[in-house]
Amino acid sequence: MYKRLIELCTDICKRNGKSKLVWFGDKDKTLNYTTKSGEMILTVHRWFANKSCPGDWLYVRLGDLAEKVTAALQEADPGGSDSDTQEKIKWYRVRKNWADSKGQKGAYKILDNAKKCADQNPGYKVFDADGKVVYEPKAAESAEKAPFLMKVGISDLNIRKGPGTDYGRVKFIPVSVYTIVEVKDGKGSEAGWGRLKSGAGWIALEFVERV
Repeated sequence: MYKRLIELCTDICKRNGKSKLVWFGDKDKTLNYTTKSGEMILTVHRWFANKSCPGDWLYVRLGDLAEKVTAALQEADPGGSDSDTQEKIKWYRVRKNWADSKGQKGAYKILDNAKKCADQNPGYKVFDADGKVVYEPKAAESAEKAPFLMKVGISDLNIRKGPGTDYGRVKFIPVSVYTIVEVKDGKGSEAGWGRLKSGAGWIALEFVERV
């Protein structure tokens, strides 16, 4: 089972364009650490809730797990996530912009899979190995799929009276999941603006995540 876990973690890192798995074993250090390009960092459930997950047996082996996963990744791709080897395989990366490697949703060998990921995450585009946009969902396409659920994960996102930053601010929307019933283009959000089912107003879809 441990061997399978190493293989699973290696596969997850590969699919997300990562070349190194990092484990510090310290909550504060982990949460204050800024990951470098190609890095994925390990956290555990017990740090955020009154739980014992993942259990002491595995917890004391997470350093070994990170080392073995990193070794497997580097053996498969000695140059890291942005190496010539991977670029020759034609990885398609889903990001808000090419420089936003930390916010990357995934790296895909198949373009259609990358497009599906971008469709499910407003504001995200598909980039080729050279950083050029090869696919960008339109707000109008999202509108055809309404209603849908969106997760607000930041505490300072404004609700606007209309679809754009040129409309007045209502208030900050609390972190939670909301139903979007309509999507329109508007100033201040490349992904468009979503009208809340509650009638409170509109939010920028560029800063939220589809559930």
